[in-house]
Amino acid sequence: MSLREVYVLILHHDIQLDELKEVCAGLEEEGVPYLLQEEKQLDTCIQLSAKAASNSPLQVGIGIDRFGNICVQHEKLEKDKPYLRGELKSSRKAGKNAARLVKGLSLTL
Repeated sequence: MSLREVYVLILHHDIQLDELKEVCAGLEEEGVPYLLQEEKQLDTCIQLSAKAASNSPLQVGIGIDRFGNICVQHEKLEKDKPYLRGELKSSRKAGKNAARLVKGLSLTL
């Protein structure tokens, strides 16, 4: 597996790319790569994050719904119970904590 194949998948539904900068910045600060994809078939951040986690090589995914709700999920957790849940306004912290989940570090408050 090459380095390009290792990433946290971020699935979003109807979110402008400029609104995703902060979540990406949080991942970048921790040195964890990511891949952004739009997903129009799923509606809730819970559904999006569960699919993202199951499709992510790192088993961690982020889902952002059209209302600005954000979830961080790990593939080994129950699909309807995300690891973290919040709002897009705190997305840098969500990105940072998703990266820390990958690295096995404690979360930031």
